[in-house]
Amino acid sequence: MSWKIILIGICAFLIACVAAATGWQTHQQREANRKVEYVIPQGTIQRVAAGQPLDVLPSTITMTLGLRDILVIRNDDQQAVQIGPYKIEPGQTFQQQFFNVGTFDLMCTIHADARMRVVVVRSS
Repeated sequence: MSWKIILIGICAFLIACVAAATGWQTHQQREANRKVEYVIPQGTIQRVAAGQPLDVLPSTITMTLGLRDILVIRNDDQQAVQIGPYKIEPGQTFQQQFFNVGTFDLMCTIHADARMRVVVVRSS
């Protein structure tokens, strides 16, 4: 066998290895979860009851399906809060991953109008 053929074979093998490693890394990045996190600070429910304006949770949260976003809400307040059907006790953390594109209107005790919207979109 000539050295040229062996050298071409080695080069082809190395190119294939680099391509496979790049594809694997890209796959791992696509599979990774992205956490969209919010913290409910101490005294939030008292401020809501007093009618004070809050900037704790946005009224609309946009999640991206392709990024496998996970909504995380941690309650550092001394009182429970309600997000949709879930009651989050003091010190608890709520996590929700969405598997369908859509708009989800939830009851929320943190907002003055008691509503929060989660919009799930496809990644572009």
